[in-house]
Amino acid sequence: MATPNEPFHAYPADLARFILERCCAEGASAGQTQPPHEVEPPPRYGKPSRATLERLLSVAYQATLLREEERPVTFRLVFCPPEAFPEASGPPRGMQRLEFVRQRPYTEHALRRIAPAAPYARALIGVYLTDEGELMIWGIIQSGPLWLRSAIGGRGASPAFPEGALVVRGPGPGLLAVDREFEVLGEIRGGALASPASMDVFTSRWFPACFTEARGELIALHTEAERHAPIPWTPLQPEIFRQIAQQMVKRILATMQVAHHGGTLLLLPPSLEPLVMQDERFVKVKYRFTDAEPRRRYRKLILGLMSTLAQTTPPEEGPVDWATYERSTCPEVALLDEAIFETAHLIADLANVDGAVVMTKRFELLGFGGEILNGDVEIATVRRALDLEGTRYALEPVDWVGTRHRSAYRLCHAIHDAVAIVVSHDGGIRFVAWKDDAVMYWDHVPRSSRER
Repeated sequence: MATPNEPFHAYPADLARFILERCCAEGASAGQTQPPHEVEPPPRYGKPSRATLERLLSVAYQATLLREEERPVTFRLVFCPPEAFPEASGPPRGMQRLEFVRQRPYTEHALRRIAPAAPYARALIGVYLTDEGELMIWGIIQSGPLWLRSAIGGRGASPAFPEGALVVRGPGPGLLAVDREFEVLGEIRGGALASPASMDVFTSRWFPACFTEARGELIALHTEAERHAPIPWTPLQPEIFRQIAQQMVKRILATMQVAHHGGTLLLLPPSLEPLVMQDERFVKVKYRFTDAEPRRRYRKLILGLMSTLAQTTPPEEGPVDWATYERSTCPEVALLDEAIFETAHLIADLANVDGAVVMTKRFELLGFGGEILNGDVEIATVRRALDLEGTRYALEPVDWVGTRHRSAYRLCHAIHDAVAIVVSHDGGIRFVAWKDDAVMYWDHVPRSSRER
């Protein structure tokens, strides 16, 4: 169903209203009543009024538009008083609270000056509301990088935020997000409001379905290896193959976002490998890799990880699921996890070169510097998905975007089983695929800030 595309630009006041309305709706569904002008962290943190939340977000938004010695201003800030963090704590399992002797007024220029001392991936800036109703910067909280574990590949517990604390993230110019601890409540990106509840592509049905055949092959190979094992293995939950594969993609995308270079990842049907690599159909790959085992290292690592988990997990703890993987202390699992992490970094680094990184849906790495052909194919419009499954959409002219996005549209128009993922310089992620007889795209918004 097509929906008219009405031009609209969202600003901090719109984000504040969106956050408050969402929290109010969540409270109502839980049987609680909460005025729409307030949001509900724990009582001892105070309840920011709509005016306070608008001020908090407005200053943060303005700070993202500034530069500090020619560097973009990026930051995370947490809205709660210093006593919300224990004194005797610190990374990697806790957070280190560092209070200023003299607190600073909460302004965009104060954020600009302090942000370089609180790197986005490792620290936060503490902000609270005084008894006099003033927003003040009270210090820095060192979190370490474990909060990013679901994106960068770490396992185990992340440092705990104060329960219900609001976190405001400014990852780039004009980009602003609000989290409740690690749950993304909403964000402004590209001048529009985005809600993670509706656009986390990894929670859709269509995206995992694109890899059904590849997952089936992995399960068959694992079953064959188990059949020749001297002792029975602990069974695996079938979902773990999907979860591990998605984690690989998340790691690649997270690394590409951090680079701020932008890039395109093409996932092609394995049957097209000869046409692409030998006949240069659809994609001309400038730097092609030799057809040998290193090109297929990802599959080998996944099979190794699955068999190791099956062999080292006691039968009484089975079947093996995602939680088993996360809490495993097996050294071999840790080594395989690190190897998968490095493979993700390798693929993301290849995207720094102009052109697309080209892989199959088995995650076989064909090459990089790919030039998408089919330049003679004319596409006037593309569908922008308004929900996870693309049942609602808006039509957009393709000339609204740059060459990188238009090339991805052309590829998915020519290869209906392909998936293209485009990462913009500002960190935006767009999934492109052929669905319901048309090219459609989804602007991905993760549910968790740890996937940024």
